[in-house]
Amino acid sequence: MARHVQIVLSNPASADRTAEFHDWYETQHIPDLMRLPGFVGAQRFRVALPFRGEVPWSHAVVYDLEGDDLGALLAELVDAHADGRIAVSDALDGATLTALVFSPQGPFHGEAGHRRQLFVALSRPTEGQEAAFNTWYDTTHVPEVCAIPGIFGARRYRLAMPFLDPLGEGQGYLALYDVDSADLDALAEEVRQRARDGRTRMSAAIDLKGLTAFFLEPLGPGVTR
Repeated sequence: MARHVQIVLSNPASADRTAEFHDWYETQHIPDLMRLPGFVGAQRFRVALPFRGEVPWSHAVVYDLEGDDLGALLAELVDAHADGRIAVSDALDGATLTALVFSPQGPFHGEAGHRRQLFVALSRPTEGQEAAFNTWYDTTHVPEVCAIPGIFGARRYRLAMPFLDPLGEGQGYLALYDVDSADLDALAEEVRQRARDGRTRMSAAIDLKGLTAFFLEPLGPGVTR
């Protein structure tokens, strides 16, 4: 069956409700979602280091979805919210809650099994250059980024459905890089330096104004079913 990912980016409603936000996610929300058809994995993260663009979220969840009819899976998710099987806590800031569903753009590149952290890039092509954007990303950018020590592999995705997108950035592509680093600040500086000196070649086909990138650290082990 087809595999997809849903990335949910969020914040607590306020600083004094952070503990409540975490408790709801861990003990209620993720267990509720994992009972739905097609939800086969989930892992929570915190935003450890913003890298590029506005990063207005402090936390993330990456859900693994499995099913040949993605529309049916998401319709069931909507129904579950409507009929009370999924209750949303007011400890969650609804104004910034972003939930985007992506389908794989291509195979995994690199060496699997090294996901200590994640490097996330949400992007969009320059208008009229989508084909060139995808060619550059697949054949040049991903291999060059994965050559950086501490970054071991990546998979690219294309947007299937902007389930919740209050910021409306039109970022139709997602890259998830597997990272294993004891010093994310040093790794981020190496990524920047390689872009400056040309070891990581950029392209006019990517709209840099629409690029949002950040590093995530896990809040605990993932759950699967």
